[in-house]
Amino acid sequence: MRRSHPPNMNHPHRLKVIFLTEPINSPSTRFRILQFISEFEKFDLDITVSPIPKGIFPRLKLFNSLSAFDITVLQRKLFQPWILSYLKMKSKVLFFDFDDAIMFRDSNATDFYSRSRQNRFKNTAQKADFVITGNEYLREISQQFNNNVVVIPTGINTQLYIPGDVHEAGRPLTLGWIGSQPNLIYLQTLIEPINKLYLVNKNFRLKIVCDGFIDGFHCPTEKKVWCKDDELADIQSFDIGLSPLTEDKWTRGKCALKLLQYMACSLASVSSATAVTSRMIRDGHNGFLASNSTDWFEKLRFLTENPQQSRAMGFTARQSLMGVFDEKTIAEKYSALFHQRTNS
Repeated sequence: MRRSHPPNMNHPHRLKVIFLTEPINSPSTRFRILQFISEFEKFDLDITVSPIPKGIFPRLKLFNSLSAFDITVLQRKLFQPWILSYLKMKSKVLFFDFDDAIMFRDSNATDFYSRSRQNRFKNTAQKADFVITGNEYLREISQQFNNNVVVIPTGINTQLYIPGDVHEAGRPLTLGWIGSQPNLIYLQTLIEPINKLYLVNKNFRLKIVCDGFIDGFHCPTEKKVWCKDDELADIQSFDIGLSPLTEDKWTRGKCALKLLQYMACSLASVSSATAVTSRMIRDGHNGFLASNSTDWFEKLRFLTENPQQSRAMGFTARQSLMGVFDEKTIAEKYSALFHQRTNS
């Protein structure tokens, strides 16, 4: 993954940075690190990505190599205290980067609180030299344990996620949702408004891209098994993106990846109104926000009945990402933080 670049006069030397990550295909690894590798390296960062191995001895071997790097970035993983202490000892500078409310259980749990998660998170945040969070909610939690906390939002590679071909006129519109099986709990909240919409408008279908599925929708529904190689084409096959969420301790930590994917592909979308989505969407301008079932029905009805305005909204959505969530902007934020921290 390393490439040779001429030196940048803004930074006197290149930094060697290693990211310790979850498996390569996990969303956090893909969307907070891998999609930005080429951009990182333009900013005088030599990047190594190392998925954290299973087993104590392979982990200790990896940690023993960290002295060769200027910066170690631990991504999401919450280690036992003694393992974390060893990692800290072997790292010149330790960053902790995360983009979910990993201190809680997810929305499918009967109880969000987990003492072991809370303790491991607290220990990790305290041990790190610097904490990077994906949104403000996660920053506020982290600041209880570390004064050096900054928000770098999850971004999207707009050179990869691009609009697809214009869809054939006259065919039914496709409402699309992409996600993983644990997140079907959120899609389930759309059964009522989508069924209500189908009573008054038959000119649409639903496409679900996932590793699991739910029933209950009355409209024609395509169930497509998620595959990384098909992900972009599947999103480009949508006309309208769906991004529902419930309101709880877990979802407040979400960083709106689905919405970023839709917007980069120039899709009009409807999203649940959260602190994160409300910063990304100007309701009615570059997408729609929904706070209840009635909102979902009315805003999906508008988009399905006004396809030209829907396409224009999608174009605006993509433009609104630039300079805020695009690959160059996000890579530059990481680079500035890394160089500032090592020069301080």
